[in-house]
Amino acid sequence: MKKILIVDDQDDARKMLSIALRRPTHKIVEAANGLAALKAVKDHRPIVVLLDIVMPGSLNGFQVCEWIKADVELKNTFVVLLSGLNDKKDFDEARRVGANAYMVKPFRLSRLIQIVIDHAKLADTFVLEMAA
Repeated sequence: MKKILIVDDQDDARKMLSIALRRPTHKIVEAANGLAALKAVKDHRPIVVLLDIVMPGSLNGFQVCEWIKADVELKNTFVVLLSGLNDKKDFDEARRVGANAYMVKPFRLSRLIQIVIDHAKLADTFVLEMAA
């Protein structure tokens, strides 16, 4: 069963994404902060991580993504950063840490679902989606 990790400090956001991405072939795993995300990635080895950038605690989404991509066993994990941050420096930082996609909130849920479905085809690209 393929696993998708949803990382967001907002319970409602995690619930909405979990419902939207629910499929018989997928298991949804959730985390509410950066440290929990790192543990979940190690424990569950998801194929896709949907990762909020701004979260409470010691690790933000950029740092979590950088850690995932630096790990030899996890570097092929497809990471989608989700954020209200809408500045070129944020997009550049996303590229620097190895994110596969960056979606500015509010994004089209249908587009996120399509990116998750097509993650294998998009693995060698950087997808940037501006707010809907």
